[in-house]
Amino acid sequence: MIKQLDLKGNIYTHLKQCSVYADDILVTTRTMHAVEDTFQKLKEISQQVGLTINEHKTKYLSCTKKQHKMDGIDITQIHLEQVKSFKYLGSIMNGNNLIEEEIKERISLGNMALLCKSRSI
Repeated sequence: MIKQLDLKGNIYTHLKQCSVYADDILVTTRTMHAVEDTFQKLKEISQQVGLTINEHKTKYLSCTKKQHKMDGIDITQIHLEQVKSFKYLGSIMNGNNLIEEEIKERISLGNMALLCKSRSI
């Protein structure tokens, strides 16, 4: 039997949270220790069903007011690259909690759709 991660609730009431859609997994934690613990559990559960974590596709984003620069973190012999933003389920996530980049992308996608539709007429 596969153990399941007990990550119910939201990030304000719990130390860690895991959002899963198909093969996309978003782990949200409040401390570095929680990141390491959750990642280790995720790795163990994945291995039980024959899955592996792709080190090249796995990234992390730090959302903090503290200005500290890190090149990446190493968890369970896997190096995770730090990114400033990423796209998850079509929405752009960033460490500044700003939506300007998301708005620009949606306007651009809308303009491209309109242009393609007008060319096909």
